[in-house]
Amino acid sequence: MGAVNLHLNFPSTSTCKTSQKNSIFSSLNRIENTKIGLKTFAELKLQDLCLASLTCKQWKQLTQEPSTWKELYFQAIKGEGIEEQSSISLLENEVSNHLQANILAFRPTAINKNISLPFAPLIYIKEKCLEKEDFLSKDKIEEAENAYALTLKGAAQENDSIQQSFYAEKLGDVYLAKKIPEKLLQAAGLYNYALRLCPLGQQEVIREKLLQVEGLLVKLCERKPLKPSLMKKRSLDNRQALKKFRNIMEEKIQNLSENPSSQEVKALYHSISQGIKVFFKLLVSQAREVLGPAPCEYAMIGFGSLAREEMTLYSDVEFGILIPEDSPTHREYFRRLTLLLHLAVINLGETILPALNIPCLKAIDFFDSITPRGFAFDGAGVTGKGCKTPYGNRQTFELIQTPEKMAQYIAKDEEGYWWHQQEPHLPLELVTYTHLLGAFKLTEQYKQALQENLDTCYQRSLTLRQYLARYHLVEEDMMVFEPRIGGLECQGMLFHTKHDLYRFLHLALDRLALFNKVAAVDTYSRIDQLSNQGALNQGAAEKLKEWMLTALLMRLKTYSYYQAQQEMMNPLIKVFDIDESTLVQKQLGLDGETLAKIKKSIIFLFPFFRL
Repeated sequence: MGAVNLHLNFPSTSTCKTSQKNSIFSSLNRIENTKIGLKTFAELKLQDLCLASLTCKQWKQLTQEPSTWKELYFQAIKGEGIEEQSSISLLENEVSNHLQANILAFRPTAINKNISLPFAPLIYIKEKCLEKEDFLSKDKIEEAENAYALTLKGAAQENDSIQQSFYAEKLGDVYLAKKIPEKLLQAAGLYNYALRLCPLGQQEVIREKLLQVEGLLVKLCERKPLKPSLMKKRSLDNRQALKKFRNIMEEKIQNLSENPSSQEVKALYHSISQGIKVFFKLLVSQAREVLGPAPCEYAMIGFGSLAREEMTLYSDVEFGILIPEDSPTHREYFRRLTLLLHLAVINLGETILPALNIPCLKAIDFFDSITPRGFAFDGAGVTGKGCKTPYGNRQTFELIQTPEKMAQYIAKDEEGYWWHQQEPHLPLELVTYTHLLGAFKLTEQYKQALQENLDTCYQRSLTLRQYLARYHLVEEDMMVFEPRIGGLECQGMLFHTKHDLYRFLHLALDRLALFNKVAAVDTYSRIDQLSNQGALNQGAAEKLKEWMLTALLMRLKTYSYYQAQQEMMNPLIKVFDIDESTLVQKQLGLDGETLAKIKKSIIFLFPFFRL
């Protein structure tokens, strides 16, 4: 039955609203509308029943009343000749054994040993109680998946942490039951989401499920899982190691002078990047310990802010893997290595759910406001973006390649089509890189192949280097990152550190460095080399350094303030001495001196933007 037909056989919504003040179960004699409602609910699919429960308070109470479902449950199984006492145990054990059951709006009812569904329509119970299958059928699993996703979103909108935790955990159970590598990673993300919200007594249950995820993933990689105690200790140690490193860096950020020099900020970013590389190597070594030695030499190279040495304490990680020759054995080993590494990163608890590309959540535009976005894999599933991890976009490209094939992603594919026409952001993302670990000679081979491809002819007198630097995505970037801080439509709005202060200039410097064959990858060294080549005059170089100093410093301070990838700065709180209420305390306020620096930089930025 489709959602469009939900109004049939029900009292009108207005009738429901007029009776909201009276509990529909205050009397032993149930009203006729309740009987009609229960009879109709029994014919609905899970998603339709979920929508019905959101229509009005009376219907919501009707769907959540445990005694009503218990009565229907007993009627269903009696009709099939099942012993009543067995049915009581089956239902009550599932409900009472869950620590959250007494405060859940939608009571779970046992369907099979692995998955519990939040709704129990009469026809569904009659169908599933007599089944002897170990798992639900494919269509029923999909139905459960979508129902949990809808109820999770509803709980998030109502800011109900207990229900969010429950439905995230149950959705994780659905993915755990599928026993597919990608689904296991999604289950881990959901369990970590639930772990942040669940009651203290439920935390150990969820941690045990995380251990199940890791054990299953290792088995799918055809290796023997570690002991549960070791897995648990390693996960905790990784979180502590990252926290300890951040505490050290946070102290250095707090100890910066009021007007730090560009060299001080550059040195601080360098320290952060080096620390992240060390931590990354630790995670890789743990994955290799499980998989065993690599079948060949390899190198890992980092992209994005890590390559530019502008990574913050809460930035995501972007990287690829270079192998000496392409073979099924080599490729499979490093795919498995990536899976185990990704799981270790997810278990740090800083991977937002949209970054895991969970279809049922993506379909309903679920927004994860619970997970503090921090150290995580570059997000997947964003159409047209680079997807800069060894997975690639899982469709047209993969970043586990030989140096020559990796460098080919900025040029033409095997059929003679330019990659930048298929994946617009990919070529520019691969141009800036840094060696992370492994055989340095493979990184050098990548560098050489990259330069050779950049200097190939593109159109008439244009090389590929010149085209990518001067024309590719330039208009799009100008539109997206045009400075709007001074615009009338933006007055009174919050500043966005990355978008308003940082993004445009770093892209502009990337293009200038590419066009002028600048070897340096960090911003200040690039500016110096561009100045030495005459591409920038001395005055422009100093202004750029001043602007980048402000932008980089504000990135550090905002991420440090929120302890996550949050970019918002409030220009009004301190200037107008606004009372610091709970809401205001959640925003980073800018003082008058900082605002003056931003204004000074923008005056310089506007003409630079229009060049």
